[in-house]
Amino acid sequence: MRGEGETVGDASIDRFRRYLMAERNATGETVRAYLREVRCLREHLAGTAGNDPGVPGGWGSVSAADLRRFLSVSSAGSEPATVARRLSAVRAFFSFLLEMGEIGANPASGLPAPRRSMRLPEFLPVDEMAGFLAALPAEEPLSKRNAAILELLYSSGLRVGELVSLRMRDLSLETGTVRVTGKGRKVRVVPVGTRAAGAVREYLSVRGGKTGEDPVNAPLFLNRRGGGISARSVARMLVTALRRAGVARHLSPHGMRHSFATHLLESGADLRAIQEMLGHASLSTTQRYARVNVSHLVRAYEEAHPLATGGRGRKGK
Repeated sequence: MRGEGETVGDASIDRFRRYLMAERNATGETVRAYLREVRCLREHLAGTAGNDPGVPGGWGSVSAADLRRFLSVSSAGSEPATVARRLSAVRAFFSFLLEMGEIGANPASGLPAPRRSMRLPEFLPVDEMAGFLAALPAEEPLSKRNAAILELLYSSGLRVGELVSLRMRDLSLETGTVRVTGKGRKVRVVPVGTRAAGAVREYLSVRGGKTGEDPVNAPLFLNRRGGGISARSVARMLVTALRRAGVARHLSPHGMRHSFATHLLESGADLRAIQEMLGHASLSTTQRYARVNVSHLVRAYEEAHPLATGGRGRKGK
C-alpha cells in the first residue's frame, strides 16, 4: 500500500488527504484509516463496474446503489464499529468532493449507519485494578518504565495514542498535571495522581535517552533503542503484565481508560468533569458510561433481588 503522502493516480484522493490534515486537523491514524477506505472503494468500483472513478469527473458518476454494494461486499462479517468507520470515511470523502464542486450531489448522504449495540466497556473493578498496579515489578529500568506507563494510563484516562505522543515538555510533576493532545489536535490538561506521579519520577530517574536529545521535545516514554515507544508495544506490555499478575480478564490499553471513567463515575464524579478529562467533544459520548453502568446495575438487581421479576429473583428459581 502506498504511503499516506503519495498520490494514487487520483488527484481527488490526494486533495482529500491534504484537506483532512490541514482543515479537519485529523490525526495521522484517522487520515490513514480514511484514505484506506476510500482507496478500497475506488478499487471496488473499478473492479466491479469497469469504470475507474479516479479519472477526471469519474466520482460524479457514483450512485448511492454503488456505495451500498461496496458496503455490503466489504463489510461482510465485520463488526458494526468497523462498518460505521467505513461509512464515515466515505461520507466525509463525498462531502469534500461536493464542497469542492467536483460532484453535484452526495450519494452517501442518505446511507443509514449500522445499529451499534450498547456493550459494557471492558474494565477492571477498583479492587482488581488496585491489586494489579500494586503488584507491578518496578526494580529494573524497563519495569519502572512499564509501571509508569500503566499508572499514567489509569490515573489520567489517556488514550494509548495520546500517551505515546507525550513529550517531556508535556509533563509537570510540580503541578501534578499532563498536557495531552487528543483527537482533532485539541489540547487538554489532565491531573496526574500522586501514585502515578511517583511512578513517573522513578522512571525518569533511570530514563536515559539518546546522546544530544532535546530535553524538552524528546518523547517521554522510550523504547529499548531510545526512540519513542509505540502503541503496539504498550498493548503487548499490558498483556504480559496482566498474565504475570494472574489477572484472568482481557484488558487493552483502552480498557485502562474505560476503568478510569467507570471508577470516577461510580465515585460520584461530575459527568462534565469526566468529559473534560477524557477529551470527549460531546457529552453524549461520555454519557454512555452512565447508561452502561446503570444497565449493569439493573442486570445485577434482576439476578439478585428476590422480587425483581415479579416473583422470586433468578437465583431463587
